[in-house]
Amino acid sequence: MNKSLTLTLRMPVDLKKRLEREAKYQGVSLNQLTNYMITVQLTQLETVSALEKKLTGKSVPSLKKKVMSILDKIPERNVPVWDSLE
Repeated sequence: MNKSLTLTLRMPVDLKKRLEREAKYQGVSLNQLTNYMITVQLTQLETVSALEKKLTGKSVPSLKKKVMSILDKIPERNVPVWDSLE
C-alpha cells in the first residue's frame, strides 16, 4: 500500500461544494475524487511536458516526413464507406 500524507489545501468555497457534489454523484469520497482528479491532470501535464521536451529543436517538416514514411509502410486496403473520410 502507498504511504499517504495529510495535506491542508486552501480552495474557494464554491470549488469545494462542486467537488462534494460530484463526489456524491459518483458515489466516492471527496478524498478519492480529489486524488483522482489531481492524478489525471498531473499525468496530462507530465505527458505534455515530455512531448515538448522530446520535440524541442525538431522542425515540423522533418516530423511530417517521418510520419509520412511510417504511413507509407501501411498496406493498402479497402475502406468501408462508413469509415471513409470523404
